[in-house]
Amino acid sequence: MKNPSERYNRRPCSQHGTRSPAPWAYLFGTLLWTWSFFGLAYCTGQDWLQFPAALFSLLGGLGPLIMAAILISCGRWDCTMDRSALQFLLRCFNPSTLAGHWYLRILALIIVLVFAPVLWESVARSQVHLIEVGPLSFILVGLFIGAQEEVGWRGYAQEALQRHMPIVLSSLIIGVFWAAWHLPLFFLPGTYQHGLGVGTLSFWSFHIALLAGSPIYAWLYNAAGRVPFAPMIFHGLGNLAQELVPSVSPTTSVAAQAMVALAVTLISWQWMRSSRPRFQDMSGRLPF
Repeated sequence: MKNPSERYNRRPCSQHGTRSPAPWAYLFGTLLWTWSFFGLAYCTGQDWLQFPAALFSLLGGLGPLIMAAILISCGRWDCTMDRSALQFLLRCFNPSTLAGHWYLRILALIIVLVFAPVLWESVARSQVHLIEVGPLSFILVGLFIGAQEEVGWRGYAQEALQRHMPIVLSSLIIGVFWAAWHLPLFFLPGTYQHGLGVGTLSFWSFHIALLAGSPIYAWLYNAAGRVPFAPMIFHGLGNLAQELVPSVSPTTSVAAQAMVALAVTLISWQWMRSSRPRFQDMSGRLPF
């Protein structure tokens, strides 16, 4: 499989001044960045979309992307993949790095994870109400902020961490930090998470769903050829789809995430249980 970074790296990179990726610095740094700005938004006492709370909320939401760019700019990255933060971002946001058939696979995953639970509950409750459009603010934030998160979580953290441990284990560790990253949103008035409440069944289900779903994102990233755009479009369109359907019970949502995660992990267990070396050392296509 060709390296999707090849078009950006036509000259051999120099290892001078370059160190290996820093997954732990990324994970803890992202929490510190995001919690700080979300904390400032909370201190304003305003709704998350009011100024200046909205500015702090935006900066906090961009934390995963910003922290990845900072670490790459400091040389904590594999220069055979990207020689600069700009090249890293260009590769992440480039739709052409993702093979066409993966768009169909991602769409199928979204249908299973979003629409199947709604259909199941509608049939169980003898209801036919399958469409329920959420607030426009939630749709836009879910689509764009959700997609850019994956630049950091999977584009940087997953790639960096899975070089030292099995893919499935690294994905679960990232899932823990990913869930913790969302915690301040439960205290920001106006957010979707604030509406779920703190300590409720929905609160715990939300975090468990993130942990259970993290292997799906890791699978997408790796099976598509270590292409960040795969989990990016999956996250963004998945959030969009969830705002177009009625809410399902927390148990149903977690069950769907867990079953799909278990399925893709078992099917691809041969390489999900192994670590991934440097990009150019990965030979052949993955079995998907």
